Amino acid sequence: MGLFKKKKTVIDYDAIFKEQYKSVNQLTQQAHQEMDYVIKESLYEVIVEKYRELIELIDQGAHFDKEHFEALKDNAIKELQSIHQINEMNT
Repeated sequence: MGLFKKKKTVIDYDAIFKEQYKSVNQLTQQAHQEMDYVIKESLYEVIVEKYRELIELIDQGAHFDKEHFEALKDNAIKELQSIHQINEMNT
C-alpha cells in the first residue's frame, strides 16, 4: 500500500548556502569595481539582503559560523551607509 506514501525530501542547506555565498561574493566584487555610486548603493542593498538570507540558512541547518557571517553583514551595512552618505552629498 505504498502508492500514496510520501517520500521525505532532504534539503542540503550547506549546498544552498555555498551557492548563495558564491553569489554574494560575485556581487561584492561587482560593487567594488562599480564607479557609479548609485549603482554601487543598489548592489550593497542586495548584498546586505543576501547576507540576511545566509544567516537564515544557518538558522535552518547550514553548518557555517553564524557570527562570522553576521560580522560580514555588519560590514556590508557600514559600507552601504557610507555609500548612501556620499550619494546624499552629491544630490
